[in-house]
Order: sequence, then structure tokens, then C-alpha cells
Amino acid sequence: MPIKPIASLVTGLPTQDGNRVPLTRLVPGQGQHGAEAFRAMDPFLLMDHFGPMVLPPGTDAGFPPHPHRGFQTLTYLIQGAFRHRDSTGGSGLLRPGGAQLMNAGAGIVHEEMPVPEHLETGGPIEGVQLWINLPKSKKWTAPGYTDLQPESMPWQVLPRGRIRALAGTWVGTTGPAQTPVKIAYAHLELESGARFEHALPAEWTTAVVPLHGSIRIQGTAVPADTVALLGLGDAIGLEATSSVSLMLLAGEPIGEPIAHYGPFVMNTSEEIEQAILDFQRGRMGHLD
Repeated sequence: MPIKPIASLVTGLPTQDGNRVPLTRLVPGQGQHGAEAFRAMDPFLLMDHFGPMVLPPGTDAGFPPHPHRGFQTLTYLIQGAFRHRDSTGGSGLLRPGGAQLMNAGAGIVHEEMPVPEHLETGGPIEGVQLWINLPKSKKWTAPGYTDLQPESMPWQVLPRGRIRALAGTWVGTTGPAQTPVKIAYAHLELESGARFEHALPAEWTTAVVPLHGSIRIQGTAVPADTVALLGLGDAIGLEATSSVSLMLLAGEPIGEPIAHYGPFVMNTSEEIEQAILDFQRGRMGHLD
């Protein structure tokens, strides 16, 4: 089957967010503006690789209360632990290998902070957060969380590697994340020299993102913390040039106008202004 070629390579942007959490902003990456990335990565809005870092004892590094409206977040934890709370009353513990799917919908306030043990003793933490746009018809849905425990996303053994399906179907296993927009999302680990190929719809936005190590796609090297946006073809095809950990990402484009301001993603500037006003007036709820 025809392999999707590389359409562009975008290097991630090292930065910080929340309370001094070091991360690499993969989408939008270096040299990209929001509108440019939105068009190229539709239906995906943002992708952050946070950590890896070791939290020192007494740290408050994390993501204190902040609002969202108009999209979903899928936070996947590779190591460490986070606790989350939100203005709908939802709360839970994010463990290594687990994820949380948050529907911001009509509006939510939430926080993601280290667990109490990390506040006392410190510890390692690493993960990936993906923002998934919602179509206009779904932007006003009720907000809420879905916890995706590690047991619901077990590793599947591959020749010289393994894969964890978060959303969509990969090598016969379907991930538990259910989103209004059709997506496929997985964490893949390969030994050096291993190859991987998997069919995906030709028209879907597709990207391969090494977190550690490097790969080669049709002769082109893709280093860590780089987004390889792929072109038309019927499958992903890649070779590990070192031991590698990477995210596989594909989704059906929405093709609607996007208005964006900070934590709000809507279709018009008027809806953004309303989101700001609603947050300021407490209409998205509060965290005590």
C-alpha cells in the first residue's frame, strides 16, 4: 500500500507552562503561528510533551486552575502521577500509562497538580497533552471528564516493540478514548532497526512524533520532539534508527473556521469574547 510521505517537519518549541513545568510545544511548533498550525493539523489544535523532569521535594509544579471552552484535551501520562479536579465536581488520579479525556465543551475550570507524595518527596513526571477541536455542533456540550485507566490501554506486543492504543484501532486493538471527531492515537516503542507499518485513511491528517530517539520515513530522518506531518497515502511506514518512543496521530479534518484566544477555541471572535465574559462572571464554575 502507498506509504504517506513527509509533507513537512516542524521542530518543537521548548517552553514552560503552568507553574514552571518545562515542556516542548510540538503543535504549534517553531516558526508556526496558531492559524497556520490549525489548518495543517486539523482537527488537532495543540500538542505538548511535558517533562521528562524530576520534581523536587516541596514542588508545586503543575497546572493550577484555568478555564477551557470549545474543545477536548487528552492527557496521557508516561511516568509519574497527577491529580485533577474540575468545576463540575470531577476529580481523579492520573497514573503512569493512563489518560484522561476532558470535554471542555461549553466551559470548564480545572487543575492538574502533583499528587501529595510528590509534594513531599519529589519524583519523575512525563506525559503528552493533546487538544482536539470540536465541531461547531459539539462546542456547547456539557463539560466533564473520562478517566482512562492503564488497565484499559494495555501494551500490545509487536516484533521488536510494543504499542498502546489510546484512540482508534491499532494492530487489532481499539483504544478507549471516544471523541466526536474520528481520531486514531497511539504510543509506540521500537528497538533500533525495527520497522512499523499501519493502514490509515488517506484523507486524514496524520503525524508521527518521536519523543525520545529517532526514526526514518522514506529515507528522511525525524529526530526527537519533531512533528513529521505526512501527506497522502494509505499507511504510516517508518523505521527506528535508535531505540525510540513516539506518538502516532491521525484524525479526520473538521474544516470549519477557528477563532482562538488562549484556553478558548470557537468559530467566531464574538464567541471568544463571550467565553472571556462568561469565565470572568463565573459561568464556567469555580474550584474551591
